[in-house]
Amino acid sequence: MSRTLIQKHSSAIIRGLSEKISALSDLNHKLSKGELRELFVSNILKSFLTEQFSIGTGVIINQAGYQSNQTDIIIYDNRILPPFIKEQHIGVYPAESVIATIEVKSRLTNVEILKAEKAAHKLKNEIYAQKYSIYKDFGLFKPLCAIIGFYGIGSKALVDSEKGKSWLNENIKNIFAICLTNRYSWLNVGKTGWGKRDSDKTTNEETKRFIAVLLDNIRTNSLRRIKQMEQEHKDWLSVYIRDQEAIKNYFNKA
Repeated sequence: MSRTLIQKHSSAIIRGLSEKISALSDLNHKLSKGELRELFVSNILKSFLTEQFSIGTGVIINQAGYQSNQTDIIIYDNRILPPFIKEQHIGVYPAESVIATIEVKSRLTNVEILKAEKAAHKLKNEIYAQKYSIYKDFGLFKPLCAIIGFYGIGSKALVDSEKGKSWLNENIKNIFAICLTNRYSWLNVGKTGWGKRDSDKTTNEETKRFIAVLLDNIRTNSLRRIKQMEQEHKDWLSVYIRDQEAIKNYFNKA
């Protein structure tokens, strides 16, 4: 079966990013994490994300006012986030609006992966802790967490499929998608758990896989979240923008 135009064009988009990074880098200067983030967002994410989602950077805040670590890429649902937060570039995102986060790394080493795992653990188990919401279904709102890198050969632990799966099962509990462009991607989906895809210079399948599975899950999770929020009325926006003594007292007791 021959490749379709959509398959070819999506590969060309990914390849274009890799070529741009190579062209802008030389032996004396590697692009900074911020520069890589901007290229990834402008060249890739904005080409694949549908209009209901937007992209930001900053921190995620819960109803009690506790904040996550600084997060490279925050993907949120425009149907939930109040426009003034986006338009004023506040850089603080209510937990209920955030569907996914992506950490951007120049080099995807074991140390960087474990740092991202630690941040994801804090996000899911502290910021999204049930006690920091006035509603009992807050745990269902935990976002997807992923990490992507662009330079080097990557983590030695992830080169071999069997050893990599064992290392990930032991060390990574809160991240579900890992990608090193032009090298490999690892995804933890379905009943099979962690699975690896090696690079393919013709199709860039390792990176397309990372993006497609991430965005498919973002869409599914956003639909579930909207459905969950529609089941009963919730005053979650009031919790964030109003100064209510009753709410302050509630969380002081938590």
